Amino acid sequence: MRSLHRIALMIMLLVLIGTSLSLAGSAPAAAAQRARQDEPLAALVNGQPITMATFDRELQRQSLWMQVQPADMAAFEDYVLHSIIEQVLIEQAAVELGIEVTDAEVDAELDAQAQIAAEAGVSFDDYVSSQLYTIDEYRAAMHQMLLTQKVSEAVVEVPTTAPQVYARHILVADEGTAYSVLEQLQQGADFATLAQTYSLDVTTASTGGALGWISEGDLLQPELEQVIFSMPVMTRTAAPVTSSLGFHIIEVLERREDGPLTDAALAQRKQAAFVAWLQNQIDTAEIERYVGTARQS
Repeated sequence: MRSLHRIALMIMLLVLIGTSLSLAGSAPAAAAQRARQDEPLAALVNGQPITMATFDRELQRQSLWMQVQPADMAAFEDYVLHSIIEQVLIEQAAVELGIEVTDAEVDAELDAQAQIAAEAGVSFDDYVSSQLYTIDEYRAAMHQMLLTQKVSEAVVEVPTTAPQVYARHILVADEGTAYSVLEQLQQGADFATLAQTYSLDVTTASTGGALGWISEGDLLQPELEQVIFSMPVMTRTAAPVTSSLGFHIIEVLERREDGPLTDAALAQRKQAAFVAWLQNQIDTAEIERYVGTARQS
């Protein structure tokens, strides 16, 4: 049976990309901006206002989502305001690109989430309100999420292939054991058998230490990845390689220049490209902040 994981994922996505619930959709019309002129402002983004009411509401909501209270409230306020600014810039870019999200698309997303909630025996309205959303606010949040997805698809283009190396390794806890394994290999011992016997990497030991095809950025230990990509094919490290995990004996078996990226790797690269695009939007925008540590005097 499906659960509320999808809904929770949508909420998390909104935290990561930033939300500005009263600014959903396209930029406000001139009349709406005039109506807000007397309201206290948290920021101006290319002349578009972010009101203190919007900022305070989002501050309250993101405080609810946090597992612990922030030690530095000013830094937390900066983070929340930054997330709202990001969403405003996404909305402004959508206008320039002619990108829209229809009511039918939002309805379809809400209907799908309501069905998941019903199958899990949870009231969708109760779930939404527990996250400090009204139904209208949640609808606006889904509009923003879909808009961000469309903008990302429009501005991000990454290759679907990359240079890859097929490697395997044996991970041990201390240098002495590493040199012992290396000596056994030099005397003709089978790499896969030693990996099954010695390797502390539970995800690869049973398969003879195989890391599979690796693209740059796949591994969590960049120092390990750097060594792997510097090695010629059919070679082994002459000495143990140190990482945050321990000591590695590495062999590189194959190399290809245009290996297909996995869905996870492709998604990661698209996300990185979108973050870079968004940072450029921030760098080139005219932004005035009136709250947080970066506020204008």
